[in-house]
Amino acid sequence: GSVRLMAVHALTPIPMHPEPVAHDSQAMRWVMPAGLIACGVPVEMPSPLAELFDSKLLVKALVEESAIWLWVGPEQSWSTLGVRVRAALSEALCSLDQWRIESDDERALTFVATEVLDGPVGDVIRSHGGRVELTCVAGNTVTVRMSGACSSCPAIGFTLRNRIEQEIRRRYSPLEKVLAA
Repeated sequence: GSVRLMAVHALTPIPMHPEPVAHDSQAMRWVMPAGLIACGVPVEMPSPLAELFDSKLLVKALVEESAIWLWVGPEQSWSTLGVRVRAALSEALCSLDQWRIESDDERALTFVATEVLDGPVGDVIRSHGGRVELTCVAGNTVTVRMSGACSSCPAIGFTLRNRIEQEIRRRYSPLEKVLAA
C-alpha cells in the first residue's frame, strides 16, 4: 500500500485510554480522538515509542480511525509495560509529523470487526443464544455469518444494522456495509 506521512504537530498531549482486546491478551487498543493518524500499519514512529519496537518489547502496531493497537512481545505483559508504553505513546502522539503509515485499510477493518464481534456486541448476541463470526472483509464491506438463535430471529436485520454495523462504523467510518452470509 501507499505510505502516508502525517504533517501535524500537537502542542498539548492527546487524550487516550487503553482498552484490552477481548481475543488477544498481547494486544492493547489505545483509544484516542478519531482521525489523528491515517489508518494502516506504522512504518516509522517517533522515539521513545520506536525504541520499544527496536528492543522488541512491542512487536506490532496498527492504526484504526480512533485507536492505535499495540502488541507486546511474547515474553512481555501489559501489567509490566503498560505505564511505559502509555508514556511513550503519549510523547509520540505529540509528534504526529514523525509518523509514516503504510495504508492497509482491509487489515484495520478486519481487526476492528473482529474486536466488535468478540467484544460487547458479540456478548449480547451470545447472551441470546446466537453466534456471529466474521467470514470476509473485502474493501470496506464486512460479511458475517449468524447462527444459533440468530438464524431464526426476526431481529436479525436490527442486530446487523444497529448493533454490528453501527459499532464497526463508529470505529472505522469508511465502512460501507455489513452483510449476512
